[in-house]
Amino acid sequence: MGQVQQLIRGVCQQLLLSPKGRIEGALVMVRGKVVQVSVSPGQAAALLRASGVGRPLRVLAERDRSPKTANATHKVFKFASLADAEGKPTRRPEAEDEHVTIKGVVQFWHYARHGETNGVILETGEFIHLRPRGMAVAGLDIGSQVTATGALRMTVLGTRLLEARRVNQIDLL
Repeated sequence: MGQVQQLIRGVCQQLLLSPKGRIEGALVMVRGKVVQVSVSPGQAAALLRASGVGRPLRVLAERDRSPKTANATHKVFKFASLADAEGKPTRRPEAEDEHVTIKGVVQFWHYARHGETNGVILETGEFIHLRPRGMAVAGLDIGSQVTATGALRMTVLGTRLLEARRVNQIDLL
């Protein structure tokens, strides 16, 4: 049985990093006291998109009562979702529509780990992931206009990432 979610509303004081450099959570000043909100790797993008150091943060979270937090110097919570002005859960970016369309102008190529082009970065900073095969059939150049449709996610930087299924009227799957 899950615990009751609490509304945590305050100002982000510090982002907490894992030894590998990933976002693990944030310290939040709430009515003069610091609380910690921990996030899973998949939730970090939502946290970054919603806040940053010195910015307001409003989340729903459950109190972490595990033995590991028994001696913590502040209360520790587990992130559940972002919250709106009324304290209701907001739609998580990871749950966004599978048929989102992004339009823009190609500013940069994006490269996979082994050096092959696998997508484009638009002037807006949005990343359209095409995979190497998609790049070969899409025929995009720097400066090209692009209209892409696919599944939307968020990057750890808080920018949109589209897993493209269709680019400029060319099906990629």
